[in-house]
Amino acid sequence: MEIVVGTALTVVEHLYPAFSLRLYPFLCKWTGGSMTIVEHAQAIWVDRSERQDYDSAEADVPIVREFLLMGGGFC
Repeated sequence: MEIVVGTALTVVEHLYPAFSLRLYPFLCKWTGGSMTIVEHAQAIWVDRSERQDYDSAEADVPIVREFLLMGGGFC
């Protein structure tokens, strides 16, 4: 998958029972190629207006919330 990396979102630090992680999210724009699934069984593209209908891992919730509150598109 080919992308252009855009605006950085807020860094997220999350503590799970067995480990902790720090995520550095960015808005990205797809420019070509196709998605290769490595860590998940399935991946789909959804419209921003439908995103709240899908579950997220606990650490991803603040990223999704920030993305949805931003409005607009790639920055």
